[in-house]
Amino acid sequence: MSGYYTSFGMACGPCNLCPECNVKEGVCLKPHVARPSMEACGIDVFATARNAGFQLKILTSYEQQPTCFGLVLVI
Repeated sequence: MSGYYTSFGMACGPCNLCPECNVKEGVCLKPHVARPSMEACGIDVFATARNAGFQLKILTSYEQQPTCFGLVLVI
């Protein structure tokens, strides 16, 4: 990746890797592929996406298609 050897990806929304989450018992069953959500890390995703130039609108019904965002931090 153009000389960048450290990166970290963040997902949107809850993790859906397992049918039922095991973290309540203290151990993630898939820690090497699980990614924290931006919301869980305190990032205001709506404001961040708008600041990056995305035109967003608030959804008013469950029938509307949401726009999902991910974030990759590269050092």
